[in-house]
Amino acid sequence: MFSNRNSLVSLLLGAFMLTAPGAAPASDKLDIRPHEAPATCGARAPQIRVVVENVTAQGILTVELYQPSEKDFLKKASRLHRIRVPAEQGPQTVCFDVDSAGRYAIAAYQDLDADRDLDQKWNMMPAEPFALSSNKKLALRMPVFDDAAFEVPKQGVKIRIRLQK
Repeated sequence: MFSNRNSLVSLLLGAFMLTAPGAAPASDKLDIRPHEAPATCGARAPQIRVVVENVTAQGILTVELYQPSEKDFLKKASRLHRIRVPAEQGPQTVCFDVDSAGRYAIAAYQDLDADRDLDQKWNMMPAEPFALSSNKKLALRMPVFDDAAFEVPKQGVKIRIRLQK
């Protein structure tokens, strides 16, 4: 089956290295793409600086910026930018550059299983830690833009949001 003893040894050693204690399997690499990087905080104005609290060191922290929309809030059609960063213990800060002052909304979630998707319960509510820029508790319905809207002045703004579990 194997042409020589060295081939067998290499195969067994390679298999051991993939499963050795302390070795991170290849599937542990987070799928975060370059276009999902945050802006450099303080680099320009206006800018939205978002401090996300109640984060744990597991998976991916996703923070999304939305423009006003009555029917498309939390959908791709009204999303201006999505930031993904490795989730770390404690508050995390990400920044969005915006073209102009105005009304915006933020939604954030901690993708615990790092599958790039917000897991949902049977009633379509988030099953993973989630927050809106207003820190409003989620009701038994999907939020609308006005539930999370805030004003960004021309010099920018800093907001704090807390993930709900």
